[in-house]
Amino acid sequence: MRLKTFLLAAFTPLLCGAAEVPVDPSTFKDKYEAAADGDILVMDTGTYGDDISLPNGKTVTLKAADEAEVIFKGTVKNSDASDTGGGIVFDGITVQYDGNYFMDITYGDIKEITMLNCDISGIGRCFIRSNNEGAIIDEIKFDNCVIHDCGANGYNFIYPKHGVKKVTVTNSTLYNYLNGESFFSPNSTNTAISFSFTFNNNTVYKWSKASKYAICNVESKVNNILSKYEFKDNIFYKAGVDGQTPNILNANGGRLTAKKNLVVDYGTYVMASAITQDIDDLTLDGLGLAELSFPDPDNGDFSITSQSPLATASTTGGAIGAPRWLKNLQNAVHMELVNSPENGGTATPGKADYEAGSPVTITAEANYGFRFKEWQDEKGQTLSTDNPYTFNIERDMKITAVYNAIDTYTLTVNRDGDGGKWGNVKLNPEPTDGKYETGTTVTITVEPNSVTQFLHWEDQSSESQRTVVMNSDKTVTATFDVIPFIVGWDFAEDEPRGNRPGDYCFTTDNTGNLQLYNGDGSTTNWGASTRTFGGVERKCIRRYTEMNDMDNPRYLVAKFLTDGYKNIRVHSLAALDNACVHKIQKIQYSTDGESWNDIASLNMGDGMESSEWMTFDATLPEGLTGQVYVRWIGDTSSELVGQPSGSDTEGFYLADIVIFADNTSADDHEAPKLVSTSPKEGSDVASASGNVVLYFNERVKAGEGDITLNGKTVEPSFGSKTASFSYSNIGYGTACELVVPAGALTDINGNPFDGTTLKFTTMQRPQPEARLFDAVVAADGTGDYTSVQEAIDNAPDNNAAPYLIFVKNGEYDELIVIPEEKTFIHLIGQDKEKTIIKHCINNGGESDLGYEYSTNNPQSDNYGYSSVVEVKASDFYTENISYIDTWGVDNQSGPMGLAMYSRNDRQAFFNCKFRSYQDTWQTSSRNAADRHYVRNCFIEGAVDYFYGGGDVLLDSCTMYNVREGSVIVAPSHKEGTKWGYVFNNCTVDGNELAASKNTTALGRPWQNAPKAVWLNTTMKIGIKPEGWNNMGAIPAIFAEYNSKNADGDPIDLSNRRTEYSYEDRETGETVTGTCKATLTDEEAAAYTYEAVTGGSDGWNPRKLMEKVAAPAGLKYDAAAEMLTWQPSEYAICYIVIDGNDNVIGFTTDTEYSEGLAGGATYTVKAVNEYGSLSFGSSTYVATGIDNVEGTDVVEKEYYNASGMRLASPAKGINIIRQKASDGTVKVVKRIIK
Repeated sequence: MRLKTFLLAAFTPLLCGAAEVPVDPSTFKDKYEAAADGDILVMDTGTYGDDISLPNGKTVTLKAADEAEVIFKGTVKNSDASDTGGGIVFDGITVQYDGNYFMDITYGDIKEITMLNCDISGIGRCFIRSNNEGAIIDEIKFDNCVIHDCGANGYNFIYPKHGVKKVTVTNSTLYNYLNGESFFSPNSTNTAISFSFTFNNNTVYKWSKASKYAICNVESKVNNILSKYEFKDNIFYKAGVDGQTPNILNANGGRLTAKKNLVVDYGTYVMASAITQDIDDLTLDGLGLAELSFPDPDNGDFSITSQSPLATASTTGGAIGAPRWLKNLQNAVHMELVNSPENGGTATPGKADYEAGSPVTITAEANYGFRFKEWQDEKGQTLSTDNPYTFNIERDMKITAVYNAIDTYTLTVNRDGDGGKWGNVKLNPEPTDGKYETGTTVTITVEPNSVTQFLHWEDQSSESQRTVVMNSDKTVTATFDVIPFIVGWDFAEDEPRGNRPGDYCFTTDNTGNLQLYNGDGSTTNWGASTRTFGGVERKCIRRYTEMNDMDNPRYLVAKFLTDGYKNIRVHSLAALDNACVHKIQKIQYSTDGESWNDIASLNMGDGMESSEWMTFDATLPEGLTGQVYVRWIGDTSSELVGQPSGSDTEGFYLADIVIFADNTSADDHEAPKLVSTSPKEGSDVASASGNVVLYFNERVKAGEGDITLNGKTVEPSFGSKTASFSYSNIGYGTACELVVPAGALTDINGNPFDGTTLKFTTMQRPQPEARLFDAVVAADGTGDYTSVQEAIDNAPDNNAAPYLIFVKNGEYDELIVIPEEKTFIHLIGQDKEKTIIKHCINNGGESDLGYEYSTNNPQSDNYGYSSVVEVKASDFYTENISYIDTWGVDNQSGPMGLAMYSRNDRQAFFNCKFRSYQDTWQTSSRNAADRHYVRNCFIEGAVDYFYGGGDVLLDSCTMYNVREGSVIVAPSHKEGTKWGYVFNNCTVDGNELAASKNTTALGRPWQNAPKAVWLNTTMKIGIKPEGWNNMGAIPAIFAEYNSKNADGDPIDLSNRRTEYSYEDRETGETVTGTCKATLTDEEAAAYTYEAVTGGSDGWNPRKLMEKVAAPAGLKYDAAAEMLTWQPSEYAICYIVIDGNDNVIGFTTDTEYSEGLAGGATYTVKAVNEYGSLSFGSSTYVATGIDNVEGTDVVEKEYYNASGMRLASPAKGINIIRQKASDGTVKVVKRIIK
């Protein structure tokens, strides 16, 4: 919320020698540090991102200039022990801090911390956290401030270890501290301090998450006799969590004055041993009110009118609460909103008073299972179908928000099979009160774990993810087998962090225990964490030994019973993230918990951060009985992986700990028998990606011989009585044959299975559900949104299925960020030559040309951004769009300016253009295993214009160079990256400058362990003979295979660089190394599409780009006055485009009649389920027709893009429901300019 400018008059006398100093974001830091005691820094409009320290021995005021909008995003710290006695005042400033601690203070006494006329939001935990017990803060003061939407990560708003003498809060509004604790809560005991807390004329709403907290929560941490507490003329209304009643005061003693406070659904004053108490507060009954009502408190509107009893209820006869909310009305009218039905939704503001003739905006938010229909007056007459609805109010009104109920259905998910108890299934979205609205697409995903094997669904399909459309109550069943085990820990819950029974156990009488021990044998707790290595996020535990104790480190011990088990295996996953870890880690076992035997070791590698989770397994000796202990411990005879500082703690992580075992059984001499299979013999409904499962009468294991599926060797996974063979991307309608030779499987005792052959066929490709794009962006206003960012902002979070956004032709001059939570955004352009996302941006420094456009310039609108488009989310797909940094293109120079920054896994790009000059596109270095697939794209630049990390396959792309001596790639792949940059069937081209002297380089190694290979490349311009340049690393691989010139002739690669060098920045020494420059046939053959993109999840981005057939038989039916065509198989909808290349409509039907005109050519394109467009089919419509309805349409209903019914078509997107004379219904999407 932007601070509403009702600034109170404030006069700050200047001290002798003090001055008013004008500053802007570029000069602020230097002038702040140079300020004298009493100086006022008058801040110009802008965003101030610098971190600052509290002044030393002086007080400095930061004040917004008249009419200036000043946003402060930095932090205030004091980490210098010599700094003391200073103070700071903020006046008229908007504080927007997205970290946890806005003022993070370690040392020194503080004279004052004052906030005047400020808007404060976004702080994750504490406005003030201090850490110096024994130091003093004289006063903390807030006046005329709005403090809102903080505390998302808990803690107290003011949480000092410093002793605080005085806190004053006046004329302020505090709301939406939903997950926070107390407003003021000292973190140390200072009973020598005579503490004063004054809290007057404030409005408090939804502050604190639990009843045990308080506005002032001092308990016994201040002087219980001399401390004073004053609360006057405040409104306290509701806690941050329903049902909780946090107190106003928690204090063991002192003197309390509480006058004319209105307390509603909030706590009270708790004083165990008060010296005096003078309480005279208000009640709703005493004010003649049935309830406390504000126009829109959740969004910060607490207005009251001069006619309200609250306006004259204070100790002075004025208004209670923050003064800013009092509205003096000369001719007041009252409005009340109600909902029909009552549970249909919420209309805001519920009740409010206004000046007659003033504009009023009302909004209805439908509850789940309802849709807003219209607004009605007291007589039931329709006022409007707009939502929000704005009108001028002239009289008292009671307005009803009317909602239509929609059908909702239940989705039941069963887990079956021997492993059903431990199998996990995730729904996206989750149901609301157990129900889904009709038409909701639900993605059902099997979440794998180490003790189960997913087998199949109830329909015998076996893909781990499926979708269902909720048009009735539905039931699905996932069948799992168990992989025999004793006990396991997945750490899904953080607590307990020690003495922890198994998170799952095979039998209830053997639950195991996990405990962390100090080096001396005493117990302690581990650190609970969630970490990502190699692109895989896991819940895990951290064994954090202090650096000084690494010669006698902490260790983790699991204990369990082994009676009745054999073949006992220990499984775990390990990783590290700092230098304070022993290079060699051990797994040991003991039968008494004292004498330990080594059974496995793991080399943690050369780096100080794991590139992936490392499997850390061991096998226990046979014949163990009773309780056995297993421990994970660093090998103190090995060196640390790096050079930690003395304050470091061990960064070693463990996840997914499981003790596997087989039941002891009597020897038998009978071969295992095949009981059944899934799919069944001759089935034609098997999944194109999934599992083949063989069910036996006993547990089986691998024997001798290769098992093949369609001639390719497959490896089995074994459950209690199953052998499963996973496969992916076989294709629809494909005949398959699984061959298990005799002896390839045996039972646990080694008796061989006779073998079998299973034949089946994968299912035909399913027809996807018909649907329209979720959002349409049009620069000319004919879509749902006029900006791409607005469409993204309104997309749901955490999608598990594509959210389709269509972008019409036009130029979109904007900066776009796709946040991490906006998964599965599919951004589909109409035409890459005409759908252009652009902006003028660079990343230069103050001395660089074009600094006014720099992301590093606090005065630039680009400040804080990194690229024209930054994609932080996974599962992003885009096609048919040009992404352009106009700084690079227009100026043909640096500094670096990114058109695209792709920063996550599973991102795909098809038929797009990326244009800049320096650093056009940066790929993900977030995780070594992040993958991109780039196909049929055009990438333009001159300097390092494709750079970064991850596994990236560029398929049939053009790399276009725009200067002499261009350098194409500058990889910086992390250690452990498997493939790096792979260019396959690409073209290197360029303008005349690039082609003139054969000086273009394929790339240079930026940092870390770069990888880049060029396969089957056509070089239309000459590449320098050595091919590659030096830079800042030794490449892991820079190589080519089958490079050709423009005529298709082989290029001489004999002079390509194989020796590299760079200067170490820390030591100044020259580092040298070598890497190969060419690949053999066998090496090149390893770089397949499946290998580079598949990863561990079988990602197949090519399916996103598969075009459905263009609509066949397109014609104009003169009698019906509509376009008609034959359905395109696997299309979800169609786009209708006029002769001027304007999209005029979307439809799920195979006919279209809206907005047609004679003498024009129309084109129809089909859309696949991922949003990708087909080629178009076109037809000419002769003159002489008019835009009239088809003769078979008897009724039409119009809706806007939000589903609100309209009385008639409106400008923008219209959803039209047409009912024909034969009773059929079709839905079309029409754009009206």
